[in-house]
Amino acid sequence: MTITRRSCVAALLLPALQAVGSDPTFASNFDGTRLLDQEGHPFAAARLAGKTTLYNFVFTGCSTVCPVRTRVLADVLRRLGPDVRDRVHFVSVSLDPLTDSPAVLKAYARAQDVDLKHWSFVTGRPADIDRVAERLRLFKADAGARRPDDHATSLWLADREGRLRQRYPGNPPDAARLVAELTQLDTLTRDPPTRRASGG
Repeated sequence: MTITRRSCVAALLLPALQAVGSDPTFASNFDGTRLLDQEGHPFAAARLAGKTTLYNFVFTGCSTVCPVRTRVLADVLRRLGPDVRDRVHFVSVSLDPLTDSPAVLKAYARAQDVDLKHWSFVTGRPADIDRVAERLRLFKADAGARRPDDHATSLWLADREGRLRQRYPGNPPDAARLVAELTQLDTLTRDPPTRRASGG
């Protein structure tokens, strides 16, 4: 059996495919919530089916980690090939919904030179944001009163069927790795390697 670079990367990046059926996906963490994007339009993660999606959590009042991470991710989008970029979408969810209205998020995105064609900035009612935060364990259980700057800085990568494929440290993100793995995941899920029947 010949081991190729592509098969090695596939083995590292993608766990064995499972039947989707009714199994929960990463996108299902947003089920039952009412969220809005930076245009004030309803946001539903399920509508991103068919796109490779990278999720992260921000708040516009952050002056340290969040703007750095946002600028790195904006650079990642620019570095993707145009065909890959059209099949990728980034989602940044605000953890400070009382401050981060759609208009505030849109101004923040523009200030960070973000490509909003391929990126949604999302806010909602505090109860809905708390629901997502609980599901993803964004805050330590013993953190006491929650503050937006206490949240996890991870990035979550979901494939075109909404399944979680990778979780990255996000402080700061590794831009070169993200470009490579977003491209690889797009290639593998768009044109998966064929399996040869064994003679055993």
